[in-house]
Amino acid sequence: MLRAEYRLDQTKAPFLEGLIQYSRDQVIPFHTPGHKQGRSLDPELQSALGRLPFLLDLSDEIASQAHGDNSERVLREAEALAADAFGAKATFFLHNGTTAGIQAMLLAARQWAGRTLPGAGCAVEDGMEIIVPRSVHRSVLGGLILAGLVPRFVSDTWDQEWSIPLPPPQEAWQAAAAGSQFLAAYFDTYPNYYGIAGHLDRTADLAAAGDKLLLVDEAHGAHFRFHPALPPAALSLGADACAQSAHKVLGVLTQASILHINNEELAATMPQILGMLQSTSPSFLLYASLDAGRRQMALAGEHLWQRALELSSTAREKINRMPGLRCLGEEILNKPQVGFWDPTKLLIKVDGLGLSGSEAEKRLRAKGIQVELAGLNHVLALIAIGDGPEEVEALVRALEELQKERSSSRRRPPASLPQLPRPGEMLVSLRRAILSPRRELSLAAAQGEVAAEAVLPYPPGIPVLVPGERITVESIDFLQDCGRKGIEIRGWANADRQTIWVVDID
Repeated sequence: MLRAEYRLDQTKAPFLEGLIQYSRDQVIPFHTPGHKQGRSLDPELQSALGRLPFLLDLSDEIASQAHGDNSERVLREAEALAADAFGAKATFFLHNGTTAGIQAMLLAARQWAGRTLPGAGCAVEDGMEIIVPRSVHRSVLGGLILAGLVPRFVSDTWDQEWSIPLPPPQEAWQAAAAGSQFLAAYFDTYPNYYGIAGHLDRTADLAAAGDKLLLVDEAHGAHFRFHPALPPAALSLGADACAQSAHKVLGVLTQASILHINNEELAATMPQILGMLQSTSPSFLLYASLDAGRRQMALAGEHLWQRALELSSTAREKINRMPGLRCLGEEILNKPQVGFWDPTKLLIKVDGLGLSGSEAEKRLRAKGIQVELAGLNHVLALIAIGDGPEEVEALVRALEELQKERSSSRRRPPASLPQLPRPGEMLVSLRRAILSPRRELSLAAAQGEVAAEAVLPYPPGIPVLVPGERITVESIDFLQDCGRKGIEIRGWANADRQTIWVVDID
């Protein structure tokens, strides 16, 4: 049953229908792509995938004699249906993943601020700022570099028990905005990888009070609009724009993402910006999957997510009855910095079995179960609309077996992450640090230098060094301690030699 608020006919999937009609017209294609509707495929590839996907893998033109369709028209129609379904003023399909959407938002914010801030210039190095959490995805750092924006980082909080980052407290957002002369926007992650989100509505109020934009990385929240028991969608809380990784939770192909805009000025400039960031040869299969995935959510999303929520609840109850295991629940909402939580994320603490997350991941994989990620003392399993009772029961059964195998084993506590060090002073901009000459230097000898790459322990993926920051002895000690504890470090120039890139300043 369609929701009452939909204005358009959500039973349609114009982009998908256009591709199907073109294949039915039996046109002989003297156009790209070169596989010619699957006729030139490697035999093993054709055996694995069949020919049907390649019949729908077309280039710019999908004109049908029967319907007079063309790719641009049906794409605009499909995007209008998506905007209606997701509650946006404008929606854009992304074929370069959510990274393209995030970077497009940041470039648009730079352009918007240049028009609206008194005294703001248009030079790349004019000090225009944006407030972002320290734990932002690396695509955000790339977007800041492209846009020439200067980050004002807000520190995340750290949950020692679960070894996960939590959202920054609200007062940290307020403090970060103080004293900024050229503040372009606020940028938030909603929710984080674990389905945990801060009080985005309060951040929206803060942004609106200062006439600033609120941009949101909603990669893990494309499903929020389609069930009342899920967190509210970012747009409904006041976001001007958000990017969603539809492929993470909906029935669409990997790399298919969506950019939603609720600001008319941003919507007007977005086609030009996306044209610079995305390929001029988009995958029509990705677009068709977004079109069909939107229709599925509009017509049956609440029913499908109700099942996923029930499966998650049942699994959580069973896991919490297993000695040595614990699954995060709604008690996380008691944390003052937490505003919302997605119960379809099963964060399972395994250190009660004397296992690290990576050890538990390997043992579960041997039992035929692959989790989404492994942390210091936990693993994360995602429940989505493609999961059924059999799949979820297989996860529960594998955890039961793991618990029994460890019941008589000698247990040792997994490594714990020490308190994250305070960031060093930002000496040069992100953009300058990335584009300047660099040299390779031992981490142990890098005190006082300027970082030229982000360096971070994974998990949790929060940068200890950001390009442009002074490298402090506290940061060096922290990273070395992580290495001794077997925690993966990302961002080495050479991992074997434990060297990093620093800006080569004469």
